[in-house]
Amino acid sequence: MRSLGATATTYGEGWTERVRQLGRIDAALDLAGSGVLRELVELTGDPRKVITIADLGAPESGVRFSGVAGSVPEALTEAVGLIARGKLRIPVEKTYTLAEAAAAHTDSHAGHTRGRRVIVV
Repeated sequence: MRSLGATATTYGEGWTERVRQLGRIDAALDLAGSGVLRELVELTGDPRKVITIADLGAPESGVRFSGVAGSVPEALTEAVGLIARGKLRIPVEKTYTLAEAAAAHTDSHAGHTRGRRVIVV
């Protein structure tokens, strides 16, 4: 996201003030679905400038929900092609064995990740 000019910030107490300190907010992308759409609309000034991939209540706020559309196999094929061409990079923070799947789930709910968590089968 940084390579596209985005500035990331963390959720949690005081997050709206951290965002305000960043300066003008052109748009917001909610990746966590933590019930912050109202604040994101306030920060951007327009629900059309906010997109979420995780908050199913988006339509109630006038925010666009961008979920899975179309065929998952087709989406995976497209993603593999983008990765192969160097157009998409998915960082992996940590890998787990199948026996560690419960720990992967627990870790994913702790948040504060800088990449995907992957279970290797």
